[in-house]
Amino acid sequence: MADTDVRVELGARSYDVSIGAFSPDEIADKVAAALDPKTTGVAVLIDAQVAERSARARDLVAALAKRLPRVERLDLRAGEACKNLTEIEQTCEWMAAREYDRRAAVVGIGGGAATDHAGFAAAVYLRGVPFVTVPTTLLAMVDASVGGKTGVDLHAGKNLVGAFHQPRAVVADVGFLETLPARERIAGLAEVVKCGFIADAGLLDLLEQSGPDLTVAQHGEIITRAVRVKADVVAADETESGRRAILNFGHTVGHALEAASGYGLLHGEAVALGMVAALDLGAVLGVGAPALADRARKLLARLGLPVDYERRFDAQAQAGIAVDKKRRGSTIRFVLVPTPGETRFMEITPADIASHLARRPGAKA
Repeated sequence: MADTDVRVELGARSYDVSIGAFSPDEIADKVAAALDPKTTGVAVLIDAQVAERSARARDLVAALAKRLPRVERLDLRAGEACKNLTEIEQTCEWMAAREYDRRAAVVGIGGGAATDHAGFAAAVYLRGVPFVTVPTTLLAMVDASVGGKTGVDLHAGKNLVGAFHQPRAVVADVGFLETLPARERIAGLAEVVKCGFIADAGLLDLLEQSGPDLTVAQHGEIITRAVRVKADVVAADETESGRRAILNFGHTVGHALEAASGYGLLHGEAVALGMVAALDLGAVLGVGAPALADRARKLLARLGLPVDYERRFDAQAQAGIAVDKKRRGSTIRFVLVPTPGETRFMEITPADIASHLARRPGAKA
């Protein structure tokens, strides 16, 4: 596949998302080029599971150490377990013990949780130091590592504490996908489907034709197209005061289901469930036809993603919607899709979301 750079245009804080099949040395070169030549040290924060299973990741850390000063590695707890304030405090204490100063930088290596952790730690350590992300999962490549939205979870709900802190660069190496467990790779496709529904309908056609068994070239294409969707949205609305909220399609119900599962659901799996719920809700409200939800069910199921949100949407999940970070007073700004490529916002209460979903097409009386 051909290497591609997608520019996230944010004035003086613009940066490139590099997508391709890179060697560890090439990744390290890109990371070093994105950082200030006067950088005094680099904290490499890496998902412990990635560090254990991927020789590519370990080689990358070694390559970074040859190019950058005072490179030290901290292994993060795998997955969502690293996304809490206790873990962030421990990371900041670790950096302080090594006397990293304001000219130091952070490099985050791993999936969405690890890149969120790295970005948030970089945002709050000494009131902000530069960071670069090297996403190793499909979900992180197409969504979590791009856009500068970093966050961690509270017991009350997902991503309730965070900061906007843009990276200096993102390097998405499709080679990492070769060692990714099938479940994680498939989960990442949910965010690609999301981009298809909100902005690039051609992505839906591509995935319907290919199914889950994508070639390296196809992975490169879907990552590039999804990143372009996000880059365009972020450039127009960096801090989610308006249009950027379309990226939350499927996330209101999805986050509630994810938290209610004790994070047994992967984020992408929860988003898949949330998108089906959102399309069902749209059909009940007359925003979009029931056939659109049926299309989503068929596509997501073919990709290997769950679609049965109905049996999971219990009292705990419904309560989770009430603490959604998009809540404004008594209502939530809910993202609906009338047709692929078109979005609409509706202010709706958590109670009404639950009651409308109970009246979805095909629901038992």
